[in-house]
Amino acid sequence: MEVQSVGNQLSKSNQWTVDSPEHMAELGARLAHRVRRGCCMYFEGDLGAGKTTLIQAIMRNLGVEEPIPSPTFSIMETYRTPGGLELLHIDLYRIEMPQELVLIGLDEFRKDDYAWFIEWPQNGAEIIPAADVRVCLQHAGTSRKVKTDPMLVTN
Repeated sequence: MEVQSVGNQLSKSNQWTVDSPEHMAELGARLAHRVRRGCCMYFEGDLGAGKTTLIQAIMRNLGVEEPIPSPTFSIMETYRTPGGLELLHIDLYRIEMPQELVLIGLDEFRKDDYAWFIEWPQNGAEIIPAADVRVCLQHAGTSRKVKTDPMLVTN
C-alpha cells in the first residue's frame, strides 16, 4: 500500500506521511470524526514521534479549547467537548508496573463513559481497555509516518 501525504485528497489509505503541523492538524480532524464514547485509541511510537501532538489535534477538532498539555507527569487528564463527550488522555511513559494504575484510580474510569487516548499502552497491559484502533507514529527524517490499524480513516 502506498503511503500518502495527508495533503493528498485523492487516495484512501491507513498510512500517511505527515510533513507539517498543518498536515498533523488535518489528520487530527480526520481521526476526530471517528471518536465516540467508549472508543479506545492507542498511540504508539518513540519519544518525539508526535503522539501527544496528534492527540491534541484530535481534541482541538472535537472542540476542546482549554490547554491540552502532555500528561507525562500527571499521567492522566480529562476533558469535555462542547457536545458533552468526556475524553481521557493518558500517558503511561512513567508507569513501571500496570498495577500502579490501580493505585492512581484508573480502574474507577469505565470504558463506556469516555473516549480514551492512551500513549505508551504497553506499560498498562491488562489494566487499560483493549484498543479499538492503534495509531503508530514513526520518525521519517523531518516528517512522520502515521499508520492506523485497523483502517479507520478514509477521505
